Amino acid sequence: MDAIDATDSPVLVERGFLLRGVLSMQSLPVTVRSAVGAAGPDMLAYRQLLVFGHAGPRMWRALRASQPDPWTAADPLDDFSLATVRAHLEGELHVHRWAALYPGPALVPLQALGTLLGWHQPSPLLLGIARPFGTWFAYRAVVVADTALPLTSPSSHSPSPCSTCVEKPCLSACRGDALTTGTLSLERCSSFRAADASPCALRCFAREACPVGIEYRYDADQIRYHSSASLTMLRSAPR
Repeated sequence: MDAIDATDSPVLVERGFLLRGVLSMQSLPVTVRSAVGAAGPDMLAYRQLLVFGHAGPRMWRALRASQPDPWTAADPLDDFSLATVRAHLEGELHVHRWAALYPGPALVPLQALGTLLGWHQPSPLLLGIARPFGTWFAYRAVVVADTALPLTSPSSHSPSPCSTCVEKPCLSACRGDALTTGTLSLERCSSFRAADASPCALRCFAREACPVGIEYRYDADQIRYHSSASLTMLRSAPR
């Protein structure tokens, strides 16, 4: 898999956490170390920093199986993610000294960590894109732990799938004309999504048009859940 450090953990794979990146605390860039240190005086004393991500619909299906109506919980994805990480670290690896940075109050630079791990490349949608998952993946947890796992060795030579995409169907699929310059206009996209009866309120036609990773596309109710949450934030933001 290009630029992806996958794990063979049965717990993680069963729950759709197909991404696990491992970084040495000693080799983190200064900016990342500062962010980790700001989360607590003891955070830099751990051996490794682990980043977990889900890809495809499996995580959502596992969540729904354990909690049929996740909309009733305050943070169902966060709760499920941390429970999964705990089961992996404590149940599989027998590591009990660890602490969560994300989800949590810490300002964790997720995109910077993804760049260090080589997890994704930029796309016109301003979403990370990677083979084989396309844009259908997300960061779910970042922890520090006294693990001794092999470090992730990202490939710095993997080109963005967008660089070899000739037709670029995402650009023409956008209903809000937010991709006319080749890169998403957040202002135009946000305004169009927030409008009454917008066709993009609960889905992104441009994202769905991308041919990369279509076999990992989220289930319809998962797309609706994420879109509804972002739409609520969008409409409540000061204008």
